[in-house]
Amino acid sequence: MFSLTIDENLKLVLPQAYMAPDLTAVVRENLERLARWASWAVDDYSDETSLEWIHMVLREFAADGPFGTVIVCDDKFAGTIGFHNLDKKNKSTEVGYWLAKEFEGRGIITRCCRALLDYLFHTMQLNRVQINCNVENVKSRAIPQRLGFTLEGIRRQAEFLNGNFGDWAVYSMLREEWIQVNNKI
Repeated sequence: MFSLTIDENLKLVLPQAYMAPDLTAVVRENLERLARWASWAVDDYSDETSLEWIHMVLREFAADGPFGTVIVCDDKFAGTIGFHNLDKKNKSTEVGYWLAKEFEGRGIITRCCRALLDYLFHTMQLNRVQINCNVENVKSRAIPQRLGFTLEGIRRQAEFLNGNFGDWAVYSMLREEWIQVNNKI
């Protein structure tokens, strides 16, 4: 089972069915702010919705595919981070994340991204990681900027969310750049 300890208070773990109520509670507490950026954050988000996500993640992990993890901080569910759209042939993927409001401003997503990027570039031997953020989501965009990603451009009207089309800022990091920036692997 995948588990990655970042420090004594922060770790990434594969979600398990018993975590569904905690996941649901945190999503529901943060629903208004999450719904602004995430199509899955809907009014009827429920334990069943959480279980569906958990089962999907576990299936993908078992199939050696992309997967999501739960961010556990101070023994509390804090959010999720994972990768999707894994292209094994071209050795690339995309990373996504969200964090509960009470955990913001502590560098948690940056540290989690750094650990996940090490895993993707070192263990999985990927060559390219992409992060897409709504251009108006300043907090989300700060993460790839802080990590040294390159802004490749803006995908105009890339998503339809809450009745409107939104533009995406597309950031990327190449394995050679990650090695150079972090002097590792």
